[in-house]
Formats: sequence, structure tokens, C-alpha cells
Amino acid sequence: MLLGRVARMYYEHGLTHQEIATALGLSRVRVTRLLAEARDSGLVEIIVHVDDELFGEEEQALVNRFGLIQAWISPSVADGEKAAKSLGAVGAGGLINLIEKDSIVALSLSSAVARVVEEIPSRHIGASFVPVTGSSSGLVHGSNPHELALTMAARTGGRAFHLPSPLLAASGEAATSMYNDPGVREVLELAAQADVLIAGLGGMTQGQGILLNSIAPDERSELIDGGAVGDIAGRFFTAAGKPVQGKLDARLVGLRLDQLLAIRLRLGVAYGPTKVEALRAALENKLVNILVTDSDTARALLSS
Repeated sequence: MLLGRVARMYYEHGLTHQEIATALGLSRVRVTRLLAEARDSGLVEIIVHVDDELFGEEEQALVNRFGLIQAWISPSVADGEKAAKSLGAVGAGGLINLIEKDSIVALSLSSAVARVVEEIPSRHIGASFVPVTGSSSGLVHGSNPHELALTMAARTGGRAFHLPSPLLAASGEAATSMYNDPGVREVLELAAQADVLIAGLGGMTQGQGILLNSIAPDERSELIDGGAVGDIAGRFFTAAGKPVQGKLDARLVGLRLDQLLAIRLRLGVAYGPTKVEALRAALENKLVNILVTDSDTARALLSS
């Protein structure tokens, strides 16, 4: 197989891209692409045998500044896809160390959490994975919590639970009716008993959050008027870490903010300039006590 031949010539025999191209009658560009494919496909695995963290000093500074249990930082890069993949890999490495046999892991609606789940390695653990909210309608690129639960369970030999409810009910009355449904109630009761929560953090900039994108402009204005700086698992909070009550909050089907705070290990995953205000509020008010972010965001959090 050409892919294998190129990989072995480069990694086992130490040939340069040009030497491989000449030996196999290929262009240098094609050799470069084949080597990238070998890494992406898992044909080649690179293991760096060092104990040093990439951003150990910054991680410790975040722990000290905000009283965290742990912080993990990925490198900031200009390429958006590479940045998201790197954050996901760092988050996956952290999350897998938090999950134990028979753990209950609660998952929220989040594109950042979805990137972490994509990078989770196959490892038999035997935990249970449960959504903390209902699912969003429409195209959300695999970030609905029941999909994330299924993927996590498949990769770790665990169990996945489904919350048979939309994220947002049509009205507060409809949400109350859903809470009375035995299937919804039982899953949320299990989620409230979770050992680990992994959640994204949304900011208030339009286009920067799955939930924020799905609400009407007047609902967003109501949140801002109520002092919202961001949300965790769909629950909007103020700079003081208090819940923002209102029509939108009444429509959301999921754990309340106080129930989320009762989960012992709360891993927040977020990065980027539009998330700094929400992240700072979440960290200062202990909404999360473990953090995954990138180096630029970490520096912004530590700069003031």
C-alpha cells in the first residue's frame, strides 16, 4: 500500500519528503499529503515521551487564580479547524482521566463538548452518560447531548441515556408538562446525581452559541436586560453567577443552575474572545471548577 510505504520510508528509514518522492516517482506535494493522511487515519501514531505540559505555568496560574481543581490548555492557532481539534484532544485527555467505572457523566448541548467527544479514545471504562438538557431541533453538527452520550458510551463500553424532550419547549406550561413525563423526570433525576459534568460555556455575542442562535431577538434582549453574560447547559447567568430568570429560562428543559452546581466535578470547555466574559464569571463564581481552554483565552483570563 502506497500510504504505508511512504510512512515507513519517512518514519522508519528517515528519508526526506524529496527522497521519498524521487524513490517512488511521486511529487513532493503528494508525499506531504500522504504523510498527513497517515497521521489523520491513525496509521501512524506519534507518542512524545515527556512529562512536561505544553502550558504548565499558565495552567497552574489559572488553578491558583480561580481556585480550580485542574486546568488544561491547548495551543491557539489561526486555523479554526486545527484550533478546535487541538482543544478537543486536550479536553478528551482530561475528561478520560476524570471518568471512573460506574461514574455518571452529564453532558450538555455544546459544539465545544462535541469536539472533545470526537477525540475520546476507545477505552473500556463502563460509565453512564446522560444529557442534562433536551435536544435542539435542526442541524447542530452532532452536538446534541443524546448523540454525545451515545458516542461516549460506544467508545468507553458504557451506557447512554436519552432525554425525550426538546431543549426549548413552546411555553413555560409546555416545559412543566414535559417535566411531569416519567421518562423526562427519571433521566433528569439521574443527571442530577452525576459525578462529572462536561459543559460548554456560551457568550452573549450573536452567532456564538447554539442556544443563543435559536432564540428570537426580543428574548436575547430580555436576557441582556437581565444581566446575562453567558450560559452553561442552557442556563444563563449574570456576572455574579446568579441565574437569569424569565420566559426563556422557563421554557428550557434541563437541570437548573443550582442542580448543575451540585455536581462535584464541573468541567467547562470554551475558548475565544467572545467567551472571555462568560468564562471569567463562571470561574469567579465556581460554576465550573475544571477548565479546558486555549492559550490566548487563558492569557486573557489571567491579564486582569
